[in-house]
Amino acid sequence: MYIFSNNTSGTRWRFELLAPILGLLALMVLAVGFTYTVAKIQFATAAYVSGQSIWSRAQLATVYYLDRYSRAGDQEDLERAREWLAIPLADREARQAMAASPIREEEARAALIRGDNHPEDAAGMVWLYRHFSGFGPLQQAVRVWEASDEWILRLQSLTEEMAQTSEPAALEALQKELGVLNRRLDTQTEQFRSAMIDAARWVTRFLSTVSVVFLVVIIVLAGLLSAWTLRVLRYSESRFRAIFEQAAVGIAQLDGRGVIRDINPAFGQILGLPREQLVGCLYQDLIHPEDVNKGDEFREELRRRERSAYTLEKRLKCADGKTVWGRVTVSLGQGQEFVVILEDVSESRRLSMELSHQATHDALTGLFNRRAFEHRLTETLGRARTENSHHTLAFIDLDQFKVVNDTSGHFAGDRLLQQAVGIFRRCLREGDMLARLGGDEFGVIFEHCDPEQAVPVAEKLRVALDETPFAWEGNSYDISCSIGLVSISAGTPDVEHVLKSADVACYLAKEHGRNRIHLTSDKDEAQRERLGQMQWVNRIRAALAEDRLFLEAQRIVPVREGASALCYEVLVRLRSETGEVVPPGVFLPAAERFGAVHQIDRWVVREVMRQLARHPAHLAELQTCHINLSGGSLDQADFGAFVIEVLREFGIPPGKICFEITETAAVNNLAEALDFMELLGDLGCQFALDDFGTGLSSFAYLRRLPIHCLKIDGVFVRDIANDETDRAMVRAINEIGKTLGKHTVAEFVETEEAMAWLREIGVDGAQGFWVHRPCAFETLLRENRHSVEPTNAS
Repeated sequence: MYIFSNNTSGTRWRFELLAPILGLLALMVLAVGFTYTVAKIQFATAAYVSGQSIWSRAQLATVYYLDRYSRAGDQEDLERAREWLAIPLADREARQAMAASPIREEEARAALIRGDNHPEDAAGMVWLYRHFSGFGPLQQAVRVWEASDEWILRLQSLTEEMAQTSEPAALEALQKELGVLNRRLDTQTEQFRSAMIDAARWVTRFLSTVSVVFLVVIIVLAGLLSAWTLRVLRYSESRFRAIFEQAAVGIAQLDGRGVIRDINPAFGQILGLPREQLVGCLYQDLIHPEDVNKGDEFREELRRRERSAYTLEKRLKCADGKTVWGRVTVSLGQGQEFVVILEDVSESRRLSMELSHQATHDALTGLFNRRAFEHRLTETLGRARTENSHHTLAFIDLDQFKVVNDTSGHFAGDRLLQQAVGIFRRCLREGDMLARLGGDEFGVIFEHCDPEQAVPVAEKLRVALDETPFAWEGNSYDISCSIGLVSISAGTPDVEHVLKSADVACYLAKEHGRNRIHLTSDKDEAQRERLGQMQWVNRIRAALAEDRLFLEAQRIVPVREGASALCYEVLVRLRSETGEVVPPGVFLPAAERFGAVHQIDRWVVREVMRQLARHPAHLAELQTCHINLSGGSLDQADFGAFVIEVLREFGIPPGKICFEITETAAVNNLAEALDFMELLGDLGCQFALDDFGTGLSSFAYLRRLPIHCLKIDGVFVRDIANDETDRAMVRAINEIGKTLGKHTVAEFVETEEAMAWLREIGVDGAQGFWVHRPCAFETLLRENRHSVEPTNAS
């Protein structure tokens, strides 16, 4: 029993002795693990803060070099942009590898290193993400990081689109999208930075709380381990200090009075001041005087613990007397201390201002662009309404710009624009806003200046331009401009009305002989007529979209008795919104003036071909179908290819189609008309010169134009039975046409007497109400060539 008791007590003693030792050993192991974990978390958190700064710098550099590339086309800028873009893309790849299940640790480390993170930081960053990314602010930081993927991938896509695009219009659109994308990424960067600061602060508070509790336990239970634990903590502190010293952003610790207690090297490098000069000085003394009070309300809320941090952009004073723009984040530290994180955003701000300038200015002339002009015009109209003040808008169009561009090249045209801008600037008053609205069009806002006062200034500008010739490579050009003036007052409806009125006024100045000023007024009938035409443009487009155009046709018959042929002219018509038929003389002039007529011509060509293809018997009997074309279509470089494509699509024999072009359109677009006629003529299409004889200018071009038919203008035909002069004109035109081997057709044949005279003169064909009143094209398609004879059709 004694031995047993003795053995039992020995065992108990050994157990009691061993238990504390084992407990101390367990606590020691736990302390080591805890200390290591604390250090690792701190180290990794600081690494993520530093990595975020690198990510932000890479994003800004990518946008900068892409913008430079879109303007200059330098491949080196494109490659620099791709190099910088590789950093956020690598960070994205690292996050995806860390989020994978199972985690691809080696791949994540390699990607973080490619993202310009320090190789020694990579393992800790992967570890922190793996074990703590789902907790508190760290989880929010990860979500913000993930949200940036959409914009980074779009930035990557935009880079490749720019690399493959050379069209100025496409590059301009991509450039605008780049600006929008840059602002999106700036927002994401700010959110991620804020999230990381919150995460770092949360980690600091969490670790500090746990450290205190653990330290108390260690002191109470394991005094023997305190020395070892302190060594580990000192090691952890030294590692954290190393990160503090090596961080790319400036970090400063302030006491409760705002005195700088400590800074890292980056803080001093940003300001260009040594540590000895900064430590001990007031942080407020470093801020530019104009920005000292910026953020006072946030600072007070921070002191009252109503917020934990705030971020502002301020100017800070540097050693050389200059200033640096810094993004300053101030947060609460331990006790009454504050932590200031300073990031140099001078370059970012410069780039932002440069992008803003480019977004509102014309690159060639340096003037405000149309966007900025319309914004200023909106403000001016607002002042006119609130102050009952009067202002004037001038719309300026250079008269000879196309001549210079076509004869001397676009580089000469650019120099002409720059010369004109120099003249304009010397003539305008201080405060007048001059902008380039596009091409050779300019706008001027004369603020607090009624039209009567603006006329002398505009006249001075016009005379100065007229008296200054433009010289280029031995050639001299007389340059002039047409100016439209319109008043801006409290009664002006809106900006769109002002711009339209000024555009019309300029057009009327050109129409009245160019190199002049047209001042519009409420009683200006021509102005109201042109504005009405402008309103028709939208109605025409709506009619095209709503399929309210339709076709009619009018026969063209042989004048010689007994002859017959299936020949007619197709006519386009338009139904209004209420179903009424609109006369072509109402909507076609508006379409021609404002560039919508080529859309009508394309619709007519396709619709005619489609309907002919649906009536093969009619098509087989058809001799010639006449289709009118405008000068606006001849200006379209791809119009000939479009016609060929439609002919082939519907299988229409080209020899059965005759395109009618007015003599005015042919003469004014001679080069384009010749190109079009040669292209379609090679396929077998025919051509007619419509309204021939009104100007007599086209006689000189008859030998050059490959036309088959002259259509004598109806103004000479309508009264041919009673007017000897008209008969002489028709006879002369017919004889010239016959001499040149052209088929002649008289328009506006409205009486039997006129038909008899045409037969006597020897004209080949006739068209008019006496011959045939226009009918629905579909009706004519169902008839044969003998259905309508040349008799009085009234």
